[in-house]
Amino acid sequence: MTKHPLYRYLSAEEASMLQAIAKRQSYKANDTLISIGNRSRDIICIERGSVSVRISDSEGKPLEVASLKHGNLIGEMNFIIPTRRTANVVALSDVDAEILPYNELCSVLRSEPLLASKVFAALNHQLSEKYEGMLNN
Repeated sequence: MTKHPLYRYLSAEEASMLQAIAKRQSYKANDTLISIGNRSRDIICIERGSVSVRISDSEGKPLEVASLKHGNLIGEMNFIIPTRRTANVVALSDVDAEILPYNELCSVLRSEPLLASKVFAALNHQLSEKYEGMLNN
């Protein structure tokens, strides 16, 4: 069992199935990980560093709506609901991330229904933690 939030309910064997499709990516401070309007549905896990989630205010100025650090997922809502990205995500420090590409992840989940149920349970857990965090701020 790993500390990766998407793997929280997976056995080591199940986690290795997802790790086999995962891509590693590093970002420097101020690099953009995600841009508003992007159509990507990949899930990104922050393994090291932190990022700022930003939207534009009514005057077009960047407004930080969240700060995420290692152990957080980015893009889990977009994975479930097919929309364009709704925020910019910018590295606040050097960031190491694991990216699970949408098409490859869907392929694995289609072929492994039990694994899919565990992954969706982990996505639900991550989304509920973020929602509770927003309510408590």
